[in-house]
Formats: sequence, C-alpha cells, structure tokens
Amino acid sequence: MRSRITLPALLLVSFHPAVALAQSQQSAPPARAAAAEARRPGTAVRITGAAPKLDGVLDDAAWAQAQPLADFVQRVPNPGSAASLRTEARVVYDDAAIYVGVRAFDPSPDSIVAPVGRRDMSGVTSEWIHVTIDSYNDKRTAFRFSVNPANVQKDVFHSNDTSEDVGWDAVWESETKVDSAGWVAEYRIPLSQLRFSTRADSAGQTWGFDVGRDIARRNERDDWSNIRPDRNGFVSQFGELHGIRGVSSGRRLEVIPYTLARLTRAPNRPGDPFFSPNDAVGGVGADVRYGLTSNLTLTATINPDFGQVEADPSQVNLTAFETFFSERRPFFTEGADIFRFGVSFPYFVRSGGFGNDQPFYSRRLGREPQASDPASDFAERPQNTTILGAAKVSGKTAGGLSVGILDALTAREQTEYIDPSGVRRAATVEPLTNYFVGRVIQDFRGGQSAIGAIASATVRDLDAGDPRLSLLTRDAFLAGVDGRHRFWGGNYELRASALGSLVRGSTAAISRIQLGPGHYFQRPDAADVEFDPTRTSLSGWLADVKVEKTGGGHMRGGLYAHARSPGLEMNDLGFQRSTDWFLQGGWIGYNHFEPTKRFLRWDANFNAWNGYNFAGERLTTGMNVNGSADLRNNWSGYFGSDTEFPALRTDILRGGPSFIGPAYTHYDAGINSDPRRRLSGDIWADGYNEWSTVGHSWSVGTDATLRAGARLRLTAGPSLTVGRDPWIFVSAPRDAAGQPHYVFADIRQRSVSLTTRASYAFTPRLTLDFYAQPFVATGEYGGLKEVVDPHAKSFDSRFSHFGNALSLEDGLYSVDRDGDGTPEFSFGRPDFNFKALRTNTVLRWEYRPGSTLFVVWSQGRENFEPNGQFRFARDFGRLFDGDRSPSTNVLLVKFNYWLNL
Repeated sequence: MRSRITLPALLLVSFHPAVALAQSQQSAPPARAAAAEARRPGTAVRITGAAPKLDGVLDDAAWAQAQPLADFVQRVPNPGSAASLRTEARVVYDDAAIYVGVRAFDPSPDSIVAPVGRRDMSGVTSEWIHVTIDSYNDKRTAFRFSVNPANVQKDVFHSNDTSEDVGWDAVWESETKVDSAGWVAEYRIPLSQLRFSTRADSAGQTWGFDVGRDIARRNERDDWSNIRPDRNGFVSQFGELHGIRGVSSGRRLEVIPYTLARLTRAPNRPGDPFFSPNDAVGGVGADVRYGLTSNLTLTATINPDFGQVEADPSQVNLTAFETFFSERRPFFTEGADIFRFGVSFPYFVRSGGFGNDQPFYSRRLGREPQASDPASDFAERPQNTTILGAAKVSGKTAGGLSVGILDALTAREQTEYIDPSGVRRAATVEPLTNYFVGRVIQDFRGGQSAIGAIASATVRDLDAGDPRLSLLTRDAFLAGVDGRHRFWGGNYELRASALGSLVRGSTAAISRIQLGPGHYFQRPDAADVEFDPTRTSLSGWLADVKVEKTGGGHMRGGLYAHARSPGLEMNDLGFQRSTDWFLQGGWIGYNHFEPTKRFLRWDANFNAWNGYNFAGERLTTGMNVNGSADLRNNWSGYFGSDTEFPALRTDILRGGPSFIGPAYTHYDAGINSDPRRRLSGDIWADGYNEWSTVGHSWSVGTDATLRAGARLRLTAGPSLTVGRDPWIFVSAPRDAAGQPHYVFADIRQRSVSLTTRASYAFTPRLTLDFYAQPFVATGEYGGLKEVVDPHAKSFDSRFSHFGNALSLEDGLYSVDRDGDGTPEFSFGRPDFNFKALRTNTVLRWEYRPGSTLFVVWSQGRENFEPNGQFRFARDFGRLFDGDRSPSTNVLLVKFNYWLNL
C-alpha cells in the first residue's frame, strides 16, 4: 500500500496568482477596487453639556452636536447598492462612556420584526442595529453591541478579522423605541468595557467603526462601511472614527460574587451507606475582572459553579477515541479566541478525525476524575474535578501584541468506598493539578501579517505509592509557533504552524500512551514505531502549512500540508485523536455573491487529499464536492458528497495489524425554510454506502420552530439513524498462549432522539428556557467472526466466521474451534440498548446590568439493557418508567451581583 504523494494539477489553477489576479480584475475594475480600499471617515464629538438620556428619543442637545453618519450600503442582498431604507447614526462621548444614537427610518413601522428573547439570542429573525468598534484599530479585533427594537441585547467579540465569540459579555445600557418614523436605538457603552491604547496623535485616537442594520422582512443587511463580499475579512473593511481625545478606561475593577444552594434527589440505592435521598449543599465564589492597563485585563474565578449550563447531548460512541464536547462554561468561552492555535487538517478529511484537534481544550479543566475506583460494592465517586481557582490575562498592547495567559488549579479528588472488611476509606482518583497556557501574537503590516507562539504545561502532584495514579503523566509540556501573511492585495493568505510536545511520568503512564488510541506503538506490522516499556517520557511534533485565495473575484482555492509525528501527545491539556500522519490536499471553489433571478448567492467547491504514515503506507485518498445556495424567497440549502478509496486502517484492530478499509461514499444534504415565517425549520439527511460490503448508514432529521407571538419560541428536532456495519470491532481476547484474537461483528444500529427547546421571554431581562433530549440507541451484533487476513484482496476473505464453535451463556460468548469442550477464548456479549433523558429548565433574571439570578431544575435518566433489538414504543416507555429508569433531580438557585469598583 505504498504510493508517491501527488495532487491533481488542476487544483493549482484556482489560486495561482496570475490566474486569480486576472479573475479578480475581471470582476472588479481597477478604479472601483481602488476606491473601495479607502476607509470611510466619521467623527465622534465630545459632549459639552449633559450626557444623552437613554429613552429612545433623539432630542437631547448632545445628539445635535454630533455629525450624522448616513448613506448606508447594502451587504445583502445587493452588495454595494444603496440601502433600501435610510439610516442615520450619531456618536458622542465623555470621560466615562461612548454614546451612539441610531435612527432607523421605516415607512411601515407596523412591519418591524421585534421578538422578545433572552440576551444573546440567536437563530431568531429580527430587526437589529449593530454597533461594532475596533478600538485597537488593528483591523482584526472588534467589540460588537447589538440591540433589536424590543431592546434585546447581544454582545460579540470579533477576532482574526472574521471569527465571532458570542460568549463575550459586557455591561452596557441601551434603550429602543418604535415610532411613526421607524425605530430608534440609543447606546451607552462604558469605556471600561472596551480595550484600547491611550496613545494618540494630535488629532486624537482613531478607531475602526461600523454601524450595521438588519431589515428582517427584506432579508437585508446594511452597513455604514462598505463591507464587500469579494474581499477577505470583515473588521479590516471598517470605516474610521476620529476625534476621540483624552479618554481612559480607568482602573476597571469589577467583582461578581455569587452564592448558591443546590438540592439533589437521587434514586434509592439499597444498602449503600453513602446514599442520601436529599443531598443539600451551598457554595460561594466570585469572578473578578481588573484592568491592568487600558488594554490588558485580568479575569479570575474562585470556586466557580456552572450549574446553569445546558447539559451535553447524549450519544453512543463505539470507537476507541474520546468524544469531543464543545465548551459551554462562560469563564472559558469568553476570550477563547486568543488561545486558538490551528493544528487541524480541513474538515472534509474524515479518516483522521482531526476536526476538533487543538493544543488547548478547556474542558480538561474540571474533567471527570481519571483514575479508577478501588474494587468495592459501594463507592461515592465525584462526577467532576473541582476548579479551586483560575485566572487569565488577555488583551492587546498598543504595539499590536495580543496576550493570553491562563492558569488554573484543580483539587485533589477522592472516592469514598467500603473496603472488604467493611471499613470506610478514601482513595485519590484525581491528583492536585496545575494547568497553564500562554499565547502571544504580534501583528505586522496593519494586521495583514502576524507571528505567534503558544506554550502550555500540566503539572500533577502524584502519590508515588498509588498504582492507580501511576497511569497519569507527571507533567506535560507543549510549545509552538505560528504565523500568517496576507499578500496580493490581501486576497491571498499563507498560514503555517509548528509545535512540539513532551510528556513525562512513570513507565506505566508512558506505556499507557504508547499502547492507547491514536498511537498503538505495539502494532505488529508497524515499520515506523515500536513499543518501549522502559520509556519515562515521550515527545513528538506537528507541522501545518496552507496557502489560500480567500478574496478577489469569485474563484477561491487552497493547498494544504499537514504532518504529525507518532510521538505527539496533546491530551493532557489539549484534544487529539490520532498521530503518525502526513497529509496533503487542496480545494478549488466558486463563490457567486451577486443576486440572480432565483438566487441571492451560491457556491460550490471541489476538494482532494492524500494521507500517509511515516512508513509511507497510504492511509487515505479521497475527494469531495459540496455547495450551498440562498434563494430569493429566503429558503436555503446545501449538499455534499465525499468518496474515500480503499486504504490501510492502522487503528481499527486497536493495537493489532493494519486492516484494509473498504471504499465508501458519504453524502449529506439539507433544506432550510424561510426563518421569517411563524413556522420555520429545516430537514437534513446524512449517510454513506461502502462499495464492496453491505455497510451503510443513513440519518434524517428536522428542526421545526414555532414563534407563538413575540415572546414564545418552541423548537422540536427529531432525528433517526439506521445503519449496518459488517466490520465493527468487538474485542481482542487472548487465548491460553497469549495470542490475541480480533473479533469483529456485523452490527445493526438504530438511534432516535428528540431535542426540544422552549423559550419564553417575560421581558428581555427575565426569561424561562427549557431543554430536553430523550435518546434511545441500540446495537444488535450478529455475524461474529475473527480477522484472519486483514490485507486480503476480498473483504470476506479477511475473516473467519465462528459458526458452531460459538456459544453464549450468561452474557458471555465462548469459542471452541477444536470441539474439545474447552474454549480457546471468550468475550462479553456486546449487544446494547441504551436510553437516556437530559432536561434543563432555567429561569434567568438580570435584575440589574451585570447581575443575575438563576433558578435551575435539571433531571437525568438512564437505562441500559443487553438487548440489541429496537422497539420504539417499548424503549421510550421504559425511559419514562420510574422503576426501570429512575431519575436524578437537581434544584439550584444561584445569585450573583455585579460590582463596579
């Protein structure tokens, strides 16, 4: 399975500078392009009298002093055309805040769409006014303050010119009013909520600035700046706000103390001395924000609690790899952009599963304890590791240096258990651990180029006498550098990164990594790796480079190369699936952003890739086509299909020899209806078929949303998956001689889920949200067989079926091939029927800016049966059967108070 590493030459055409430049010039004449490069100027005026009163009426004297910002331009649907409705904005400021007043003219004020919802609501059709401030004036980062006519607030942090972080929250004020001329939005944004340099020239500071307006019924987005879709970036296209003099963000000390009470009612556990039907606990903690300088902020959390965070969705993972869950905790989502470090190969390469790989995965902090419990009939194990405290420093200096530093300390966690003699004891299942990650990025050429670095360290206080903790590394270090460079008018971008990792610990800890998923150094036919049981450290590296055409005309494209050595290990503080890869690929695409008779926009892409390990064995070769379109009637859709050809799978036998995986074609498609309608939604389908086997899978689902008035939203998302996999790994039992036997099966899987959300907004600051997901998944294993020739040309020839040599008793399969009555090996029955229900109900009241009361009720139910047959009515009935699936209920009340000192 060796081959030269090549790429189709046609992929070079799309982004070759000469060809792409010609295409760019054809779609945008030189005179027009040059004019668009100039940043639109505007002026902020210092208030000479009283500050504006926020009442939704622009009759204050301060507004009369300001120069109006007008002549807005469409971004959607007709890029570059004049806005269909007039909008005017005014900007004034004083020593404490910047004030923005926006008049959105509308001849039909009764048609203004103004739903009421909770702060940061998304996916809801509404009118919006967006005030976005690049106070660093670095053309890459910006703070966005959005408000709709019902005075629902949304704040977003923009980074890397295009990325958005909705987890960023600021404390600011707004007021809106709908009148006969349209509607008005007034803002008061404290300077303490912005980050900027106090250095200024004689004319004062210059900030990047934009005001945007969404007109819902027309599906229109207007901007004061001319945001062109044929150019790369968003923040870099802002206009300029001049005239800001003598301002400072001040000391900026914010303290948010909290107190909480939690009551847990769990199912009865007869005979368990640790069981309490009502477990009540209380807690206190605090979040602190302190402005070290006008553009660097220290954020700290002491004994944080995230009980109001929505539960993770249920799923069944039959692979050897860990499941990735997105971060939902506010302390870690806020400012997460600065810690991002690109190490992932493009999403369309499915073989490596690299889509979520990253050197910093914040869910490592507060994770479930890693060490196993001592053998005992009764034990009380902590579900999560306590975060004693965490602090981070983030910001950007006047010289364009972005800084992010995070340090966290997690507690030593213990399981209480009853030993064989009946004595209550405690065993450590997670050691005291310190986590550190630091990130710096230095901008050049006005943000067009940058060089960055990242470093992280995980240090554990291990008890040398505890064999269970010896499986954990003592410490883990990682360091890397990255860079980006835009060229050819900013329409091309080169990105590159490299990092190295080092983990140290006992021979047991390093052996666990070598033998574990993503490494499998013990693989008998591996030519480039070898298991070494004497190792006490392991090191590795990763390198990634990509060049892309991201703007200028309709054509897009890129080339990628990615390599990671077998010894790379990022899982102590990062997330990593597999190693020992060299990948290369490219793509070519067409982006049509001018509206036509039927389409508002459409795009299509073609991708191709190859992948090898360091021994030169081919692990993947594939291609992909995909596209999407937005229609004039505001419906949209997408499609995609990718094919991977036969290639070696070095992980499928989980430490055994490599296996030739069959070719398959994967496909997905979806249709989204007009979200402006009272009833809207989408329907999607996803599936694959293997070429030479009966392997297949298909999934279908929909999300339907009903807007029952301006305050109530109901969403239901049922989904169904049906599949058959004739080569699913079951087990690798060993016989009396220690020889492994790799058992596979033909599994038939079914899963059904129904994700339901309901949201009712009493006011924009008082909301009630409900989330529920019942989930049922079954797996029926048949055709049990053993891998005998993993490289055989014919798929069926790779296996030997057990036939009459297989017997089942008390949930245990035994294999007696020679018929002497003594089985050579045995393994557990793998069939499963798993049912779960997760619900979360949150009453959120922001009783004053920055201060919130949460009342949360959550419930969890689970049921497992060794039965692979799926019966819809029976399985869902048992899920809601209190005897078969008893519930755990948690009631939490959390109160915090924002102090601006």
